[in-house]
Amino acid sequence: MREPLKFITDEKSLKFYLIDCGSGLMHLIVFPNDKVMLFDCNVTSDNEDRIIKFLEKHIPSKWDNETGEFKKEIDIFVNSHRDIDHLRGLKKVNSNFKVKSIWDSGQTGASTDNSEYNYYMYLRRELKKANENNLFVPVPSNEAIRHDIDDIDIYCLSAEADFQEDYVNEVKMAVKKQHTNSMVLLIKYGERKMLLTGDSDWKSWKEQIVPNFKWNSVNYENTDILVASHHGSRSFFTDELNETIDVEKNPDTTYLESIGLIKPVVTIISCGDYEEYHHPNKEALALYKTHTSNEQVYTTNELGTICGFISATGDFSIIPDRFKNNENQENYNFKLSCNVNGVSINNGDSLATGCNLKFSALVTQGLRTPDDKLKIFWEVSNMGIDDDYEHQEIYYKGKKEESGKYVFERELSFVGIHTLRCRIKNTSKGIDETKIFIVRGI
Repeated sequence: MREPLKFITDEKSLKFYLIDCGSGLMHLIVFPNDKVMLFDCNVTSDNEDRIIKFLEKHIPSKWDNETGEFKKEIDIFVNSHRDIDHLRGLKKVNSNFKVKSIWDSGQTGASTDNSEYNYYMYLRRELKKANENNLFVPVPSNEAIRHDIDDIDIYCLSAEADFQEDYVNEVKMAVKKQHTNSMVLLIKYGERKMLLTGDSDWKSWKEQIVPNFKWNSVNYENTDILVASHHGSRSFFTDELNETIDVEKNPDTTYLESIGLIKPVVTIISCGDYEEYHHPNKEALALYKTHTSNEQVYTTNELGTICGFISATGDFSIIPDRFKNNENQENYNFKLSCNVNGVSINNGDSLATGCNLKFSALVTQGLRTPDDKLKIFWEVSNMGIDDDYEHQEIYYKGKKEESGKYVFERELSFVGIHTLRCRIKNTSKGIDETKIFIVRGI
């Protein structure tokens, strides 16, 4: 297993990666038996090389008895709906990692006259022609979808439904029904839940998902990891024709109950630059923070690709992909140390909670000069476990902290794995180095 997940879990876990793909959605899931699911796709000319290299690193090789060689393949491509930012670049992906089957919402897209859409429909037809079982259109059900992934329960909460009528007008229906009918999947493993919401909107949650699943023993309530809908758009809470999310002003086209029921521990959002589409919407972001534990809402625009896992025993966490050791300049290396009350500890040591940690960056003179060109960034990614599982904070050292730029201090406050990232840049010498230090709270 590669960094950063190797710091916090093992090979038997369900691993996932919310890929930084700009203004779109691309969520890679690797199940414990190495089956691979890709939920939506947004590969562009700008990110193509980076994303293909990422997939190459994280899609496992499996032995193919027919060809007698190892292959990297995508067992299931899930298309939540056929908007272009959810299927763009699938041809490039398929040419590098063969797509073996498709789960499709059954809902036509807002626009069908483009090469991306046409390729998706071509691949859909070809897979079905080869084997009827290669195409699956899930139906919302309280029974788990049958598959060959051990110990994983996957539920479809929404897909194409009877929302062809009852819109304010026909034009609006034609443009937005693919959001209302977007596929929503709930993945359950180790008694933990991950909710994949696609671009599902307030209407699908108000009229279908909540009333149909609210009383089921397995549902969306108290989700651990929420992948927010529609890049953090307000459409999850209110109609996009409404200028604000205001249930009193627009009671018939605003619905807030769903997020209070989902009540996630962590919310992650796939989005590009805010100026492009104003995602995430600021009012929606505030609502996500209000209803997420410790306001733990993170975006790919801020963190880059977000990695995560769920273990069979119920541990789970997320961590930015940038939490990796990176040493490019051997002559300009630095050391990262930690001590407790003046006693040095080792990377990976277990300590009782309540102690004070003092980290220091020991920088060589060559890297250190000139001092005004040296920048040091301290960043923490927490993974609480057991009773502290709701602690999944990710944050930088505050600018007003008085410990100086070479030192970072924190109390070891809860049980779990605490990952510290120290990044040092010397802009005058083109040096950019990163080291990771792990402390386990017990």
